[in-house]
Amino acid sequence: QIAAHEATVFDRLLAGLRSREDITLVGDPARRTPTVAFVVNGEKPAATAERHAQQGICVWSGHYYAIELMAALGLPDGAVRAGVVGYTSDTDVDRLLEAL
Repeated sequence: QIAAHEATVFDRLLAGLRSREDITLVGDPARRTPTVAFVVNGEKPAATAERHAQQGICVWSGHYYAIELMAALGLPDGAVRAGVVGYTSDTDVDRLLEAL
């Protein structure tokens, strides 16, 4: 039940991110855990994370110990990461998307 819930909520998050022209997803959408890395075009990931933190929305920013990979992807400042767990709700996802 938890995995089904996470998949449903994550699909909402991924669809919301994909619908935005100002968001670039990082990675292969077919091979994901319920975590997504992305960048807001024209904004450093740390700034995106800070903006969300000010609204009580937790996301992470950085290179996640994959400095060479991020550099190879042309992301020297890394990416923003958002994840879904068993207690994440559609409302949580909507708040994140609206804050973007």
